[in-house]
Amino acid sequence: MSLWLVVALIFACFAVGGFLVVQAADRFMKRYRENFLDQARLNLADMFLFMDPTQLFIFNIVLLVAVPGLLWLITGNLFVAIVISVLLAVLPRRVYAWMKQRRLDRIQEQLPDALQMIAGSLRAGVGFNPALEVMVHDGQPPLAQELALVLREQHLGVRTEEALEHFSQRVPIMDAALFVAAVNVSREVGGNLADTLSTLAETLRRRLIMENKVKSLTAQGRLQGIVMAMLPVFLIGYLSLAYSETMRPMFSAWHGWAILSIGVVMEYLGYRMCRKIMTIDV
Repeated sequence: MSLWLVVALIFACFAVGGFLVVQAADRFMKRYRENFLDQARLNLADMFLFMDPTQLFIFNIVLLVAVPGLLWLITGNLFVAIVISVLLAVLPRRVYAWMKQRRLDRIQEQLPDALQMIAGSLRAGVGFNPALEVMVHDGQPPLAQELALVLREQHLGVRTEEALEHFSQRVPIMDAALFVAAVNVSREVGGNLADTLSTLAETLRRRLIMENKVKSLTAQGRLQGIVMAMLPVFLIGYLSLAYSETMRPMFSAWHGWAILSIGVVMEYLGYRMCRKIMTIDV
């Protein structure tokens, strides 16, 4: 009788534990899904990408399950599957950040020519808002899309200064802030806005040329940082394939996991240090 009681208690403990784990997993997935969809909607809307966030979430879940599971079946190593799962979990945020930075770089490249176009329209005798409309009509995205939002806000009754401030907040680069400041100062104090924008466009163009030269001169250093950061990864991969028995304790024992963790942290710090050294503000 006591044996059956012990079995029943063990079964009840496992059942309760499994129920609690399932509930926790369900809450985690709901929270993860909500955060993922909210971030996807916000980031995609900021970049004028009209995609269904639900499809992106499904694709992300498939990657999180299929890729680590496939690696686990191929290599038989749970540690590698866990590391890949963590990397895939943080991948969407890194992709959004890369896409945003690429969009900002594109706007920075387009801004000097856009200012020259607006200055030319002002010299032709049109007002600032019609000059913006010409820029939006003849310009290229993504800058034309952002300026189109400025015009839409004005049509809804927002003051021009506030609409331009919103543009500066959506495009957090120094060039956009200088453009907004020049327009606002000219509208408040007076002066020749066309000459101001023309001078600013030439200044921004020279600054952009200087930044491109600096990037060219530091490209070798950035590439060296990437190569040095990836070299241990390829070395561990080669040794794992060539000497699998010798490398097995590194992936199956706790001291091997500790060494790998320390190595990953040091690799990240070294890569960030190389990027910091090669990043020069102009």
